[in-house]
Amino acid sequence: MRIEKPLVIMFEGPDKEVITNIHPGSHDYRHYGLLVCDLVRHIAHAFEVSEGSVWEWVDKERYNPTTDITQRS
Repeated sequence: MRIEKPLVIMFEGPDKEVITNIHPGSHDYRHYGLLVCDLVRHIAHAFEVSEGSVWEWVDKERYNPTTDITQRS
């Protein structure tokens, strides 16, 4: 597989840090907001939990961040 027009690429680096690269291109923040919703749905499905359970966890992190943001985009 060759990735030609990435939107978001996330991976774990050698030091176990999660690296996130965002490539906005012609899309704006609203489009990426929809991608976040899609990702929550995929996560819920992959772990066989409700979307609500994932959103609850997201909201906990959203209101009390526990990670630093490393931006390499």
